[in-house]
Amino acid sequence: MRQIIKVIGLGLISIFSVCGTAQAELLIGRLGTLKNPIGAPTTISSAEGFDLYVKRVNDAGGINGEPLRVIFRDDEFNPKLVVERAQQLIDEDKVLAIVLPQGTPGTLALNKSGVLKEAGIALVAPFGDVQVLASPNVFPIRSSYDDEVAALARQMTIIGQKRVAYFYYNTSQGPLFAPVFEKIVKAAGLDYVGAVGFDIDPAPEVQARLMKEAMTKLGALHPDAVFTFAVGPTFPIAMRQMLQTLGRGVTRYTFSINNWQTLIKQIGEEDARGMVFSQSVPYPYNVARKIVVEYRDALKKGGPALTPSFAGLEGYMAAKVLVTAIRHAGPKPTKEKVLAALESLGRYDLGDYVLNYSPVLHKAEPSVDITIIGSQGRLIK
Repeated sequence: MRQIIKVIGLGLISIFSVCGTAQAELLIGRLGTLKNPIGAPTTISSAEGFDLYVKRVNDAGGINGEPLRVIFRDDEFNPKLVVERAQQLIDEDKVLAIVLPQGTPGTLALNKSGVLKEAGIALVAPFGDVQVLASPNVFPIRSSYDDEVAALARQMTIIGQKRVAYFYYNTSQGPLFAPVFEKIVKAAGLDYVGAVGFDIDPAPEVQARLMKEAMTKLGALHPDAVFTFAVGPTFPIAMRQMLQTLGRGVTRYTFSINNWQTLIKQIGEEDARGMVFSQSVPYPYNVARKIVVEYRDALKKGGPALTPSFAGLEGYMAAKVLVTAIRHAGPKPTKEKVLAALESLGRYDLGDYVLNYSPVLHKAEPSVDITIIGSQGRLIK
């Protein structure tokens, strides 16, 4: 008799004893965080979707008779720990692939470390700017930030907005994305009136002063539309102060990395009303696409506690893609065979949502939905 430690779902540990030889399992590594409040909501939702598909496969007998098992390691939304935890998943846990890391900085650090390339392992469905994260070993599920902003710019032209400003936190990708944003909105025929950044400070009173100063500069540009590149605790502060300073005549835009439901909890339904979000994966609240029908059916079978979400759908799609690659890798798959299988998928339709994977191309075909927070906290497509 020997003891087996099994990771269930989001890393809950179950220790039990078995007799004889343990059944072979196909191990998948998952990164994310339950400890950091910025990344935890997305980690939880994406894991729910991923695990739904894994359960479906295991209930049907696994792959070639071998069940899938997910091993979760918490990187605390810290780029240094992302690299360390990925190395542990590869060296200690012997996983076939790694999925769903949160945030561009962490995945970018992982790319630059060379860990993925040296190990010959795939990273599937990173949350972040997939254009920045492009790498031979990275396989995104979502559209890029460029695709999202292009879709938002089209929306601005449709409703007759002209003067567009860029508002950003002065860290990470915030400053770097400014010239990209300017190029995209000008190509759409919009008037780019300028960019305003704000610094981040841990002291609330200092942060309030910095935000107020930035809003004064932003107001001086006289925009009728403002796109905000910021995440974390400063984002809701910015959205509330922007409404108070500029009024409802100025439309507030942001991208999919910010969660609309979290924003409502932070600033309330009334202050969130009118916010426009681009969405880099399909709208999960209706059944317009086959992959959404499949996902929502899995949610119903999973129980009443599970509800649809963008991150949940992205996790579900990530699992479907990875399982397909593991199947294509054949009996006794290795991380190298799974990587090669992903690169050979070609044009892969998940269900009215298309990916293109080859040795030289890893991307989702642009498919961005535009959503707005309406009355009573409802998200409208």
